[in-house]
Amino acid sequence: MGARQGRVNYDQWDTNNIQQATGLSPQQIQQLKQQFFNAAGRDGVISRNEFPNIYASLYGGQGNISPDQIERVFRTFDRDNTGSISFDEFLNAMVMNNHNMPRQDRIGYVIRQNNPGRGDGRISAQYGHQVLRRLNDYYNLPSGTEHQCWKQIDRQNRGYVTEQEMMGYIRQQEAYNRRYR
Repeated sequence: MGARQGRVNYDQWDTNNIQQATGLSPQQIQQLKQQFFNAAGRDGVISRNEFPNIYASLYGGQGNISPDQIERVFRTFDRDNTGSISFDEFLNAMVMNNHNMPRQDRIGYVIRQNNPGRGDGRISAQYGHQVLRRLNDYYNLPSGTEHQCWKQIDRQNRGYVTEQEMMGYIRQQEAYNRRYR
């Protein structure tokens, strides 16, 4: 949900919040990080080809996850469309797949964690479009509708919305409230 240079790196994330948001213990997060970087190699990112193995290992093997789901998740969290996923992008996927945390809390956490304007409670039009595009990808909705959605949220054409306005819109959308594994 933004270029890699403009977002907070995993090492700057609050460890307690990561544990709560992912549902993983500190040991599991460290083990996941090591597994990720072993697969990633020198460049520190995993490619589209490497992703299915590490993602599926979290769910007991690839037989438990469809190829369509793996592609959907990869596309959603490859925020900068490089064809690879960094560890912080991977953690976002783990947050969204933590079904022990309410869906709206997961979405809100990912939005706050990756917001380039963190701290003021506002979501810019550019970031809002990115969020809506990624939600559409995650929920397998048609692409290209994010601008229409944004207009429904930013009715005053301010160029930003509050986090509460964004989350209110998301809560009201039936498509964003379906359960995906």
